[in-house]
Amino acid sequence: MQLRDFSILALWAAMLCACSDDDFSTSPSDQPTPSADTISMGLLLTGNSSPTYQLKLYNRCGNDLLLTSIALRGASDNGFRMNVDGMNGTSFTNSDLLRIASGDSMFIFVEATFPSDGTSATAQHTDYIDITCNGRTQSVVLDAQSKDVAKLRGEVVAADATWPSGTEVQIYDSLVIPHGVTLTIGDSSTLYLHDKADIRVYGTLRCEGALGRPVTLRGDRTDWMFDNLPYDNLPAQWGSLIIDSTATGCLFRHTDIRGMSDGIRLDSTDVTFDACRLKNSGSHLIACRMTRLTLRNCELSNASGALLNICGGWHDITHCTLANYNFAAAVTRPALCLDNISANGERAQPLHECVIRNTIIWGRWNDPDVSLPEKTALAGDITSYRFDHCLILAEGGTDDNDFIATVWNQDPLFALIDIPNYSFDFHVQSESPAIGAGAANGAAICPTDLDGKTRAADAPTIGCYEDPIP
Repeated sequence: MQLRDFSILALWAAMLCACSDDDFSTSPSDQPTPSADTISMGLLLTGNSSPTYQLKLYNRCGNDLLLTSIALRGASDNGFRMNVDGMNGTSFTNSDLLRIASGDSMFIFVEATFPSDGTSATAQHTDYIDITCNGRTQSVVLDAQSKDVAKLRGEVVAADATWPSGTEVQIYDSLVIPHGVTLTIGDSSTLYLHDKADIRVYGTLRCEGALGRPVTLRGDRTDWMFDNLPYDNLPAQWGSLIIDSTATGCLFRHTDIRGMSDGIRLDSTDVTFDACRLKNSGSHLIACRMTRLTLRNCELSNASGALLNICGGWHDITHCTLANYNFAAAVTRPALCLDNISANGERAQPLHECVIRNTIIWGRWNDPDVSLPEKTALAGDITSYRFDHCLILAEGGTDDNDFIATVWNQDPLFALIDIPNYSFDFHVQSESPAIGAGAANGAAICPTDLDGKTRAADAPTIGCYEDPIP
């Protein structure tokens, strides 16, 4: 290329750049449009990073925009942090970064982590992303709350202990209660379990909640997967509650347990669940082998496996609601599964007794929603079960010595089944066939329901709730 040609090319490029600069709007009325005016991060546990939130700036003007600055007003002192088109920082003024072509957009990503403040109160955090263009500044609000909770990592409870009412603990790795040790947890307490964390009980665990003040075992993600779906409503947020054969006398009263990957696993032990809400498991919700299990006034819902998978043992189930509308994965088993042999089919697991009274067993996936054991030729085979005044999803079922006064295949008419928003209310509607269809013996065992309402003594409502929609 000759020097003259190169000079012409350079002049043409310079003119093109000048024309391009002239294409930027300088009118104060031409502004980028944020995708939101507020980013709400909800409640975060101190020390936990929030998920990444996305903000888009749209250029809906006829000309390109050249922003003067994008700045985090509180800089780096308040726990919020920002990334603009791949660059981390608190203030951006580089014109090469802040150009938005007409019809195009720019990404801003925001996260937050808040340090411990040494108090148990919920702290409010607010900051602003200030966006300046053509002499005007508009602001996007950043809003979050934080809570300081104790953190335990691989905790082994060394001696008998009581965690008082209102205890809040975040658990990493595992919480282990050794053989011979009792841990008692008072009402209104919450255990936040980190991803894959387990509770392993070889001694005794007593969760002693009260009406309206439950003990809660849940995952530690406090944010939302979607605008209408908090992670707290999803399975697979933590590992499993495992109660070993060496454990004795475990009691869960007014306790909410939710969000496990592997559910509640009981092995050759004795456990009582009284007025509990158990839900959202990535496998069986409760799986028990040769266990002495008592369930009273309990709501069991939503699992990829069975809500209650029983293999052998002794079981007393009264005024419970089993309802499986799981959507997170395909449901592989009926809501209630009874068996009397080991998983490999080689060893008898005698089902000595299983009495189920005044209980709803219903879901959207299986018909029938009860799986019963077959008689086997294995030595020690014992199979004893009785359903007394239950409502069961099973088309064409008939009463006999094992099924007494059953409501067969009649929709219980739950108060709310909102699968798109994963929102459920397992009270029944006023037209439900469960109302008045229970037996007096169930009401004698559970004279009040999960809400604390008095049951009709002679003809109670089947399920864990006596009254229709409150």
